[in-house]
Amino acid sequence: MSKKTLSRRDFLRASAVTAAGLVAAGCAAPATEAPPAEEAPAEEPAATEAPAAEAPAGEAVTLDVMSLAEYEGPYREIWNVFQAGHEGINVNVFSINEDTAAAHEAKVAGGYLPAIELTQEMQIFFDRNNYEMAVNLGELEFPWWDRWQFDVKNQWSDMHGLPGPRSLDVFQGFVMTWQYNKELMDESGLDPQADVQSWDDLKKWLDEGTAWVQTKDGVDWFYNQAWHNWVFGNNYMDAMPLAFADGGRDRQRDCWLGKAAFNAEDSPYRHAYEFFVEANDKGWMPPSMWTRQWEGDMEASYIAGKSVMMLHGPWVWDKALAAGSDFAVAGNQDGLPATPPAEGQVPWMQSALPPNIDNQWFIRVGNEETPHWEQTQVAWNWFWSPEAVPMKSQAEGRWPLYDLDEPLDLKGPQFQAVLKNIGTEGGKWEDAEFEQSPTGNLAASPYRLKGSKGVWDWESNGNNEVFADLLQGKITVQDALDIAQRNWEESFEIPA
Repeated sequence: MSKKTLSRRDFLRASAVTAAGLVAAGCAAPATEAPPAEEAPAEEPAATEAPAAEAPAGEAVTLDVMSLAEYEGPYREIWNVFQAGHEGINVNVFSINEDTAAAHEAKVAGGYLPAIELTQEMQIFFDRNNYEMAVNLGELEFPWWDRWQFDVKNQWSDMHGLPGPRSLDVFQGFVMTWQYNKELMDESGLDPQADVQSWDDLKKWLDEGTAWVQTKDGVDWFYNQAWHNWVFGNNYMDAMPLAFADGGRDRQRDCWLGKAAFNAEDSPYRHAYEFFVEANDKGWMPPSMWTRQWEGDMEASYIAGKSVMMLHGPWVWDKALAAGSDFAVAGNQDGLPATPPAEGQVPWMQSALPPNIDNQWFIRVGNEETPHWEQTQVAWNWFWSPEAVPMKSQAEGRWPLYDLDEPLDLKGPQFQAVLKNIGTEGGKWEDAEFEQSPTGNLAASPYRLKGSKGVWDWESNGNNEVFADLLQGKITVQDALDIAQRNWEESFEIPA
Protein backbone atom coordinates (compact mmCIF):
# COMPACT_ATOMS: atom_id res chain seq x y z
CA MET A 1 0.00 0.00 0.00
CA SER A 2 1.38 3.42 -0.89
CA LYS A 3 2.01 5.75 1.98
CA LYS A 4 1.75 9.51 1.82
CA THR A 5 2.53 12.06 4.53
CA LEU A 6 0.98 15.48 4.87
CA SER A 7 2.45 18.46 6.66
CA ARG A 8 0.40 20.59 9.02
CA ARG A 9 0.95 23.53 6.67
CA ASP A 10 -0.70 21.51 3.88
CA PHE A 11 -3.56 20.62 6.19
CA LEU A 12 -4.24 24.22 7.11
CA ARG A 13 -3.80 25.48 3.58
CA ALA A 14 -6.61 23.13 2.59
CA SER A 15 -8.86 24.92 5.06
CA ALA A 16 -7.75 28.47 4.29
CA VAL A 17 -10.65 29.37 1.98
CA THR A 18 -13.19 28.16 4.51
CA ALA A 19 -11.58 30.05 7.35
CA ALA A 20 -11.21 33.24 5.31
CA GLY A 21 -14.88 33.02 4.49
CA LEU A 22 -15.61 32.78 8.19
CA VAL A 23 -13.89 36.09 8.84
CA ALA A 24 -15.47 37.82 5.87
CA ALA A 25 -18.97 36.62 6.64
CA GLY A 26 -18.69 36.76 10.40
CA CYS A 27 -20.26 33.34 10.75
CA ALA A 28 -19.49 29.64 10.70
CA ALA A 29 -18.40 28.04 7.49
CA PRO A 30 -21.41 26.65 5.65
CA ALA A 31 -22.00 22.94 5.76
CA THR A 32 -20.89 21.13 2.66
CA GLU A 33 -23.06 18.05 2.77
CA ALA A 34 -23.16 16.57 -0.70
CA PRO A 35 -26.25 14.60 -1.60
CA PRO A 36 -25.61 10.97 -2.46
CA ALA A 37 -26.86 11.36 -6.00
CA GLU A 38 -29.07 14.17 -7.23
CA GLU A 39 -30.48 16.43 -4.59
CA ALA A 40 -34.14 16.23 -3.72
CA PRO A 41 -36.14 19.27 -2.61
CA ALA A 42 -35.62 19.96 1.09
CA GLU A 43 -39.23 19.12 1.91
CA GLU A 44 -38.97 15.67 0.32
CA PRO A 45 -35.70 14.20 1.66
CA ALA A 46 -36.85 10.60 1.34
CA ALA A 47 -37.28 10.76 -2.41
CA THR A 48 -33.60 10.49 -3.38
CA GLU A 49 -31.65 10.41 -0.11
CA ALA A 50 -30.53 6.80 -0.48
CA PRO A 51 -27.13 5.65 0.77
CA ALA A 52 -24.38 6.94 -1.51
CA ALA A 53 -22.60 3.62 -1.89
CA GLU A 54 -25.31 1.60 -3.62
CA ALA A 55 -23.30 0.83 -6.75
CA PRO A 56 -23.49 -2.13 -9.10
CA ALA A 57 -21.26 -5.08 -8.22
CA GLY A 58 -17.67 -4.59 -9.30
CA GLU A 59 -17.87 -0.81 -9.39
CA ALA A 60 -16.25 1.55 -6.90
CA VAL A 61 -18.36 2.53 -3.93
CA THR A 62 -18.51 5.96 -2.37
CA LEU A 63 -18.73 6.30 1.39
CA ASP A 64 -20.12 9.49 2.91
CA VAL A 65 -17.94 10.36 5.90
CA MET A 66 -18.49 13.31 8.23
CA SER A 67 -15.70 15.54 9.52
CA LEU A 68 -15.37 18.47 11.88
CA ALA A 69 -16.42 21.62 10.05
CA GLU A 70 -13.34 23.50 11.28
CA TYR A 71 -11.06 20.87 9.76
CA GLU A 72 -12.97 19.67 6.73
CA GLY A 73 -10.10 20.52 4.38
CA PRO A 74 -7.49 18.59 6.37
CA TYR A 75 -9.82 15.64 6.74
CA ARG A 76 -10.35 15.58 2.99
CA GLU A 77 -6.57 15.26 2.63
CA ILE A 78 -6.46 12.47 5.20
CA TRP A 79 -9.14 10.51 3.39
CA ASN A 80 -7.30 11.11 0.11
CA VAL A 81 -4.43 9.14 1.63
CA PHE A 82 -6.86 6.31 2.37
CA GLN A 83 -8.24 6.37 -1.17
CA ALA A 84 -4.74 6.21 -2.63
CA GLY A 85 -4.21 2.89 -0.91
CA HIS A 86 -7.68 1.39 -1.28
CA GLU A 87 -8.75 1.07 -4.88
CA GLY A 88 -12.49 0.78 -5.32
CA ILE A 89 -13.42 2.83 -2.23
CA ASN A 90 -14.05 6.54 -2.69
CA VAL A 91 -14.78 8.85 0.23
CA ASN A 92 -17.08 11.87 0.12
CA VAL A 93 -16.15 14.07 3.08
CA PHE A 94 -18.81 16.44 4.38
CA SER A 95 -19.44 18.42 7.53
CA ILE A 96 -22.28 20.06 9.37
CA ASN A 97 -22.49 22.92 11.83
CA GLU A 98 -24.75 23.31 14.83
CA ASP A 99 -27.21 25.33 12.77
CA THR A 100 -27.43 22.62 10.08
CA ALA A 101 -27.48 19.62 12.43
CA ALA A 102 -31.27 19.46 12.46
CA ALA A 103 -31.36 19.40 8.66
CA HIS A 104 -28.81 16.59 8.61
CA GLU A 105 -30.81 14.52 11.07
CA ALA A 106 -33.95 15.14 9.02
CA LYS A 107 -32.12 13.73 5.99
CA VAL A 108 -31.16 10.67 8.01
CA ALA A 109 -34.75 10.23 9.12
CA GLY A 110 -35.71 10.36 5.44
CA GLY A 111 -33.39 7.50 4.53
CA TYR A 112 -29.96 9.05 4.04
CA LEU A 113 -27.31 6.85 5.69
CA PRO A 114 -23.72 8.11 5.90
CA ALA A 115 -21.06 5.50 6.51
CA ILE A 116 -19.30 7.31 9.37
CA GLU A 117 -20.66 10.22 11.42
CA LEU A 118 -19.53 12.51 14.21
CA THR A 119 -21.66 13.35 17.24
CA GLN A 120 -20.11 16.74 17.99
CA GLU A 121 -22.35 19.16 16.12
CA MET A 122 -25.41 16.96 16.74
CA GLN A 123 -24.59 17.10 20.47
CA ILE A 124 -25.21 13.38 20.91
CA PHE A 125 -23.92 11.51 23.96
CA PHE A 126 -24.55 7.79 24.06
CA ASP A 127 -26.38 6.38 27.06
CA ARG A 128 -29.12 3.86 27.77
CA ASN A 129 -31.66 6.02 25.96
CA ASN A 130 -30.02 6.18 22.55
CA TYR A 131 -27.17 3.67 22.31
CA GLU A 132 -29.06 1.39 19.94
CA MET A 133 -28.86 4.00 17.17
CA ALA A 134 -25.14 3.19 16.79
CA VAL A 135 -23.39 -0.02 15.82
CA ASN A 136 -21.82 -2.02 18.66
CA LEU A 137 -18.16 -1.44 17.80
CA GLY A 138 -17.05 -4.19 20.14
CA GLU A 139 -18.53 -6.76 17.77
CA LEU A 140 -16.45 -5.66 14.77
CA GLU A 141 -13.19 -7.17 13.66
CA PHE A 142 -10.97 -4.34 14.90
CA PRO A 143 -7.18 -4.67 15.28
CA TRP A 144 -6.33 -1.56 17.29
CA TRP A 145 -7.94 -1.88 20.74
CA ASP A 146 -4.60 -2.37 22.48
CA ARG A 147 -3.24 0.90 21.08
CA TRP A 148 -5.38 3.13 23.31
CA GLN A 149 -3.81 4.32 26.56
CA PHE A 150 -7.08 3.79 28.41
CA ASP A 151 -9.60 0.96 28.29
CA VAL A 152 -11.53 2.37 25.34
CA LYS A 153 -13.17 -0.97 24.54
CA ASN A 154 -14.77 -1.50 27.95
CA GLN A 155 -14.96 1.81 29.83
CA TRP A 156 -18.32 2.94 28.45
CA SER A 157 -19.83 -0.53 28.77
CA ASP A 158 -18.59 -0.91 32.35
CA MET A 159 -20.03 2.47 33.32
CA HIS A 160 -23.44 1.96 31.71
CA GLY A 161 -23.79 -1.81 31.97
CA LEU A 162 -24.56 -1.97 28.24
CA PRO A 163 -22.92 -3.67 25.24
CA GLY A 164 -20.52 -1.38 23.43
CA PRO A 165 -18.67 0.82 22.86
CA ARG A 166 -20.84 2.84 20.49
CA SER A 167 -18.36 5.59 19.60
CA LEU A 168 -14.61 6.17 19.51
CA ASP A 169 -12.24 9.06 20.08
CA VAL A 170 -8.47 9.03 20.37
CA PHE A 171 -7.55 12.40 21.89
CA GLN A 172 -7.03 13.95 25.27
CA GLY A 173 -10.30 15.67 26.17
CA PHE A 174 -10.87 19.22 24.94
CA VAL A 175 -8.83 21.85 26.77
CA MET A 176 -9.92 25.47 27.08
CA THR A 177 -7.07 27.92 27.68
CA TRP A 178 -6.63 31.65 27.47
CA GLN A 179 -5.61 32.49 23.91
CA TYR A 180 -4.42 35.90 22.79
CA ASN A 181 -3.07 38.04 19.98
CA LYS A 182 0.48 38.64 21.20
CA GLU A 183 0.98 41.70 18.99
CA LEU A 184 -1.90 43.47 20.70
CA MET A 185 -0.93 42.12 24.12
CA ASP A 186 2.60 43.47 23.72
CA GLU A 187 1.22 46.81 22.55
CA SER A 188 -0.86 47.00 25.72
CA GLY A 189 2.29 46.65 27.81
CA LEU A 190 0.91 43.57 29.58
CA ASP A 191 2.86 40.35 30.00
CA PRO A 192 0.45 37.74 31.38
CA GLN A 193 2.93 34.86 31.29
CA ALA A 194 5.20 36.76 33.68
CA ASP A 195 2.59 38.63 35.68
CA VAL A 196 -0.32 36.19 36.07
CA GLN A 197 0.50 33.65 38.76
CA SER A 198 -2.68 33.77 40.85
CA TRP A 199 -6.42 34.29 40.53
CA ASP A 200 -6.04 37.86 41.79
CA ASP A 201 -3.36 38.45 39.14
CA LEU A 202 -5.78 37.20 36.50
CA LYS A 203 -8.44 39.68 37.59
CA LYS A 204 -5.91 42.52 37.64
CA TRP A 205 -4.86 41.54 34.11
CA LEU A 206 -8.47 41.67 32.95
CA ASP A 207 -8.93 45.08 34.61
CA GLU A 208 -5.82 46.57 33.01
CA GLY A 209 -6.44 45.06 29.60
CA THR A 210 -10.01 46.31 29.52
CA ALA A 211 -8.84 49.80 30.43
CA TRP A 212 -6.21 49.73 27.67
CA VAL A 213 -8.67 48.75 24.95
CA GLN A 214 -10.80 51.78 25.81
CA THR A 215 -7.86 53.92 24.65
CA LYS A 216 -7.13 51.89 21.52
CA ASP A 217 -8.84 52.64 18.21
CA GLY A 218 -9.64 49.62 16.04
CA VAL A 219 -9.81 47.10 18.86
CA ASP A 220 -13.26 46.38 20.24
CA TRP A 221 -12.64 44.06 23.16
CA PHE A 222 -9.86 42.85 25.39
CA TYR A 223 -11.57 39.71 26.71
CA ASN A 224 -14.08 38.71 24.06
CA GLN A 225 -16.81 36.35 25.22
CA ALA A 226 -19.93 35.06 23.49
CA TRP A 227 -22.53 32.40 24.10
CA HIS A 228 -22.23 28.69 23.44
CA ASN A 229 -24.64 26.37 25.22
CA TRP A 230 -22.31 23.35 25.13
CA VAL A 231 -19.24 25.27 26.28
CA PHE A 232 -21.08 26.82 29.20
CA GLY A 233 -22.84 23.55 29.97
CA ASN A 234 -19.94 21.11 29.65
CA ASN A 235 -16.72 23.06 29.99
CA TYR A 236 -16.71 26.45 31.66
CA MET A 237 -18.84 25.29 34.60
CA ASP A 238 -16.35 22.51 35.34
CA ALA A 239 -13.24 24.56 34.52
CA MET A 240 -13.66 27.81 36.48
CA PRO A 241 -14.03 26.24 39.96
CA LEU A 242 -10.61 24.56 39.63
CA ALA A 243 -8.94 27.83 40.62
CA PHE A 244 -10.25 27.26 44.16
CA ALA A 245 -9.32 24.78 46.85
CA ASP A 246 -12.96 23.75 47.30
CA GLY A 247 -13.71 23.62 43.56
CA GLY A 248 -12.01 20.38 42.58
CA ARG A 249 -13.55 17.81 40.30
CA ASP A 250 -13.99 15.38 43.20
CA ARG A 251 -16.31 17.90 44.88
CA GLN A 252 -18.07 18.52 41.57
CA ARG A 253 -18.72 14.77 41.19
CA ASP A 254 -20.17 14.73 44.71
CA CYS A 255 -22.88 17.16 43.57
CA TRP A 256 -23.75 15.06 40.53
CA LEU A 257 -23.85 11.82 42.52
CA GLY A 258 -26.07 13.22 45.27
CA LYS A 259 -23.41 13.39 47.98
CA ALA A 260 -23.51 17.20 48.06
CA ALA A 261 -25.91 19.89 46.87
CA PHE A 262 -25.42 22.17 43.89
CA ASN A 263 -26.94 25.03 45.88
CA ALA A 264 -24.94 24.59 49.09
CA GLU A 265 -23.02 27.55 50.46
CA ASP A 266 -19.77 25.78 49.60
CA SER A 267 -20.90 24.57 46.17
CA PRO A 268 -17.95 24.42 43.78
CA TYR A 269 -20.16 25.84 41.07
CA ARG A 270 -20.70 29.08 42.97
CA HIS A 271 -17.23 30.11 41.78
CA ALA A 272 -18.17 29.72 38.11
CA TYR A 273 -21.27 31.87 38.35
CA GLU A 274 -19.47 34.48 40.45
CA PHE A 275 -16.67 34.81 37.89
CA PHE A 276 -19.06 35.60 35.04
CA VAL A 277 -21.08 38.02 37.20
CA GLU A 278 -17.88 39.89 38.04
CA ALA A 279 -16.74 39.82 34.40
CA ASN A 280 -20.08 41.32 33.37
CA ASP A 281 -20.28 43.92 36.15
CA LYS A 282 -16.71 45.16 35.62
CA GLY A 283 -17.03 45.31 31.85
CA TRP A 284 -14.32 42.72 31.23
CA MET A 285 -16.49 41.00 28.64
CA PRO A 286 -18.94 42.53 26.16
CA PRO A 287 -22.37 43.48 27.47
CA SER A 288 -25.27 41.15 26.73
CA MET A 289 -22.78 38.32 26.27
CA TRP A 290 -25.61 35.80 26.18
CA THR A 291 -26.90 37.30 22.89
CA ARG A 292 -23.56 37.20 21.07
CA GLN A 293 -22.66 34.48 18.57
CA TRP A 294 -19.72 32.28 19.41
CA GLU A 295 -18.36 32.11 15.87
CA GLY A 296 -19.89 35.12 14.16
CA ASP A 297 -19.13 37.64 16.93
CA MET A 298 -16.34 36.25 19.09
CA GLU A 299 -14.19 34.05 16.84
CA ALA A 300 -14.48 36.31 13.79
CA SER A 301 -13.50 39.35 15.84
CA TYR A 302 -10.37 37.62 17.17
CA ILE A 303 -9.37 36.34 13.73
CA ALA A 304 -9.77 39.86 12.30
CA GLY A 305 -7.56 41.35 15.03
CA LYS A 306 -10.45 43.28 16.57
CA SER A 307 -10.21 41.65 20.00
CA VAL A 308 -7.25 40.56 22.08
CA MET A 309 -8.14 37.31 23.85
CA MET A 310 -10.63 34.55 24.47
CA LEU A 311 -11.10 31.49 26.70
CA HIS A 312 -11.21 28.88 23.97
CA GLY A 313 -10.19 25.45 22.73
CA PRO A 314 -7.72 24.51 19.98
CA TRP A 315 -9.86 25.47 17.00
CA VAL A 316 -9.36 29.21 16.58
CA TRP A 317 -5.60 29.01 16.87
CA ASP A 318 -5.82 27.13 13.59
CA LYS A 319 -8.65 29.17 12.10
CA ALA A 320 -6.65 32.39 12.47
CA LEU A 321 -3.61 30.77 10.90
CA ALA A 322 -5.58 29.25 8.03
CA ALA A 323 -7.38 32.53 7.40
CA GLY A 324 -4.05 34.32 6.98
CA SER A 325 -4.43 36.66 9.95
CA ASP A 326 -1.20 38.66 10.04
CA PHE A 327 -0.54 38.09 13.74
CA ALA A 328 -1.17 34.34 13.44
CA VAL A 329 0.97 33.86 10.34
CA ALA A 330 3.78 35.75 12.11
CA GLY A 331 3.57 33.30 15.02
CA ASN A 332 2.09 35.85 17.38
CA GLN A 333 -0.55 33.76 19.08
CA ASP A 334 0.06 32.85 22.69
CA GLY A 335 -1.83 31.90 25.80
CA LEU A 336 -1.75 30.55 29.33
CA PRO A 337 -3.61 27.94 31.39
CA ALA A 338 -7.16 28.89 32.27
CA THR A 339 -7.36 29.01 36.06
CA PRO A 340 -4.37 30.28 38.04
CA PRO A 341 -4.76 29.40 41.72
CA ALA A 342 -6.78 31.42 44.18
CA GLU A 343 -5.54 31.76 47.75
CA GLY A 344 -5.25 28.33 49.34
CA GLN A 345 -5.22 26.39 46.09
CA VAL A 346 -2.10 24.47 45.09
CA PRO A 347 -1.17 23.87 42.32
CA TRP A 348 -2.34 25.73 39.23
CA MET A 349 -4.94 23.39 37.67
CA GLN A 350 -5.83 23.25 33.99
CA SER A 351 -9.16 21.65 33.17
CA ALA A 352 -9.28 19.06 30.42
CA LEU A 353 -12.39 17.12 29.64
CA PRO A 354 -11.87 13.40 30.17
CA PRO A 355 -11.25 11.25 27.10
CA ASN A 356 -14.46 10.84 25.16
CA ILE A 357 -16.05 7.46 25.77
CA ASP A 358 -19.66 8.37 24.98
CA ASN A 359 -19.39 10.57 21.89
CA GLN A 360 -17.52 11.54 18.70
CA TRP A 361 -17.11 9.10 15.77
CA PHE A 362 -19.73 6.39 15.23
CA ILE A 363 -21.40 4.18 12.64
CA ARG A 364 -25.17 4.47 12.55
CA VAL A 365 -27.23 1.29 12.72
CA GLY A 366 -28.46 0.28 9.27
CA ASN A 367 -25.02 0.36 7.70
CA GLU A 368 -24.72 -3.39 8.37
CA GLU A 369 -27.45 -3.97 5.78
CA THR A 370 -25.89 -1.87 3.02
CA PRO A 371 -23.96 -3.30 0.04
CA HIS A 372 -20.89 -1.36 1.18
CA TRP A 373 -20.71 -2.68 4.75
CA GLU A 374 -17.42 -4.47 4.12
CA GLN A 375 -15.87 -1.30 2.69
CA THR A 376 -17.21 0.76 5.59
CA GLN A 377 -15.42 -1.52 8.04
CA VAL A 378 -12.20 -1.26 6.03
CA ALA A 379 -12.43 2.55 6.15
CA TRP A 380 -13.33 2.53 9.85
CA ASN A 381 -10.37 0.35 10.78
CA TRP A 382 -7.93 2.46 8.75
CA PHE A 383 -9.26 5.64 10.37
CA TRP A 384 -7.98 4.38 13.75
CA SER A 385 -4.73 2.89 12.48
CA PRO A 386 -1.19 4.03 13.41
CA GLU A 387 -1.03 5.51 9.89
CA ALA A 388 -4.11 7.70 10.28
CA VAL A 389 -3.94 8.77 13.94
CA PRO A 390 -0.83 10.99 13.58
CA MET A 391 -2.43 12.77 10.60
CA LYS A 392 -5.63 13.34 12.58
CA SER A 393 -3.59 14.61 15.51
CA GLN A 394 -1.72 17.12 13.36
CA ALA A 395 -4.94 18.20 11.66
CA GLU A 396 -6.66 19.04 14.95
CA GLY A 397 -3.56 19.95 16.95
CA ARG A 398 -4.52 17.54 19.73
CA TRP A 399 -2.56 14.94 21.64
CA PRO A 400 -3.57 11.31 21.05
CA LEU A 401 -3.94 8.88 23.96
CA TYR A 402 -2.67 6.15 21.68
CA ASP A 403 0.58 4.21 21.25
CA LEU A 404 2.13 5.19 17.94
CA ASP A 405 4.87 3.48 15.97
CA GLU A 406 6.98 6.64 15.90
CA PRO A 407 7.22 9.64 18.28
CA LEU A 408 4.80 12.45 17.43
CA ASP A 409 6.05 16.01 17.12
CA LEU A 410 2.68 17.70 17.43
CA LYS A 411 2.58 21.07 15.65
CA GLY A 412 -0.77 22.37 16.91
CA PRO A 413 -0.33 25.99 18.06
CA GLN A 414 -2.35 25.60 21.28
CA PHE A 415 -0.30 22.53 22.15
CA GLN A 416 3.01 24.22 21.31
CA ALA A 417 2.21 27.49 23.12
CA VAL A 418 0.46 26.20 26.22
CA LEU A 419 -0.35 22.51 26.66
CA LYS A 420 3.11 21.02 26.23
CA ASN A 421 4.39 23.40 28.93
CA ILE A 422 1.92 22.21 31.58
CA GLY A 423 3.47 19.79 34.07
CA THR A 424 6.57 19.38 31.90
CA GLU A 425 10.01 19.81 33.40
CA GLY A 426 11.44 23.04 32.08
CA GLY A 427 8.05 24.18 30.77
CA LYS A 428 6.57 27.59 31.52
CA TRP A 429 4.05 25.98 33.87
CA GLU A 430 5.97 22.93 35.01
CA ASP A 431 4.28 23.02 38.43
CA ALA A 432 0.78 23.11 36.94
CA GLU A 433 -1.34 19.99 36.47
CA PHE A 434 -4.07 18.78 34.15
CA GLU A 435 -7.35 17.79 35.77
CA GLN A 436 -8.80 15.25 33.36
CA SER A 437 -10.59 12.80 35.61
CA PRO A 438 -14.27 12.04 34.90
CA THR A 439 -16.56 15.03 35.20
CA GLY A 440 -19.65 14.89 37.36
CA ASN A 441 -21.77 14.92 34.22
CA LEU A 442 -19.99 11.81 32.92
CA ALA A 443 -20.07 10.01 36.27
CA ALA A 444 -23.82 10.58 36.63
CA SER A 445 -24.73 9.90 32.99
CA PRO A 446 -25.88 6.28 33.59
CA TYR A 447 -28.53 7.57 35.98
CA ARG A 448 -30.04 10.33 33.88
CA LEU A 449 -33.74 10.06 33.11
CA LYS A 450 -34.77 10.02 29.47
CA GLY A 451 -35.95 13.39 28.21
CA SER A 452 -34.78 15.27 31.31
CA LYS A 453 -33.12 18.68 31.34
CA GLY A 454 -29.92 17.67 33.06
CA VAL A 455 -28.33 19.99 35.57
CA TRP A 456 -27.45 22.88 33.27
CA ASP A 457 -30.26 22.35 30.73
CA TRP A 458 -27.82 23.04 27.92
CA GLU A 459 -29.19 20.72 25.21
CA SER A 460 -32.27 22.91 24.78
CA ASN A 461 -30.23 26.08 25.46
CA GLY A 462 -32.10 26.57 28.72
CA ASN A 463 -28.86 27.65 30.39
CA ASN A 464 -28.93 30.76 28.21
CA GLU A 465 -31.99 32.06 30.06
CA VAL A 466 -30.33 31.40 33.41
CA PHE A 467 -27.22 33.37 32.44
CA ALA A 468 -29.27 36.15 30.86
CA ASP A 469 -31.31 36.57 34.04
CA LEU A 470 -28.24 36.29 36.26
CA LEU A 471 -26.18 38.87 34.38
CA GLN A 472 -29.11 41.28 34.20
CA GLY A 473 -29.64 41.04 37.94
CA LYS A 474 -33.03 39.35 37.67
CA ILE A 475 -31.80 36.42 39.73
CA THR A 476 -28.88 35.94 42.14
CA VAL A 477 -26.06 33.41 42.07
CA GLN A 478 -27.96 31.53 44.78
CA ASP A 479 -31.07 31.49 42.59
CA ALA A 480 -29.03 30.07 39.69
CA LEU A 481 -27.64 27.35 41.96
CA ASP A 482 -31.16 26.58 43.21
CA ILE A 483 -32.23 26.06 39.58
CA ALA A 484 -29.31 23.68 39.06
CA GLN A 485 -30.22 21.69 42.17
CA ARG A 486 -33.88 21.48 41.13
CA ASN A 487 -32.86 20.36 37.63
CA TRP A 488 -30.65 17.65 39.13
CA GLU A 489 -33.44 16.37 41.35
CA GLU A 490 -35.76 16.14 38.33
CA SER A 491 -33.18 14.58 36.00
CA PHE A 492 -31.34 11.82 37.89
CA GLU A 493 -32.17 8.70 39.83
CA ILE A 494 -29.05 7.84 41.80
CA PRO A 495 -29.07 4.38 43.44
CA ALA A 496 -29.06 4.44 47.21
